[in-house]
Amino acid sequence: MARYLIDSSILIDLLRDHAPARRWLDGLPAADWTISVVTEAELLTGCRNKREQSAVASELSQYQVLWLTQVAQQQAISWLVRHRLASSVGFLDCLIAATAAEYGLVLATVNDKHFRAIKELSVERPY
Repeated sequence: MARYLIDSSILIDLLRDHAPARRWLDGLPAADWTISVVTEAELLTGCRNKREQSAVASELSQYQVLWLTQVAQQQAISWLVRHRLASSVGFLDCLIAATAAEYGLVLATVNDKHFRAIKELSVERPY
């Protein structure tokens, strides 16, 4: 099983040819190239045209996509209720965090501030 769940922020950097993102990802075994279905949806939603959609789909084809379980969905709602008002954590971030927690993965992100409030989550900023 993978060690990391890779957040959207890293894949956005990668799609923008940000060298630190590429170096970090290339340093991981292919088995660690894991994302949440929420991340897949976020990236596809951000596409402005067919060319971008094709580039994103091509990149995402290299990753294992983890689907939301009922337990992860329930945990995401719990974290949203607990943290939304105090820290402005978003629902999609709660879903990604809950996926990482459900599968026992470290969440790799460059937007660690989005996840700081969720103390039960293991987060790593890789670059």
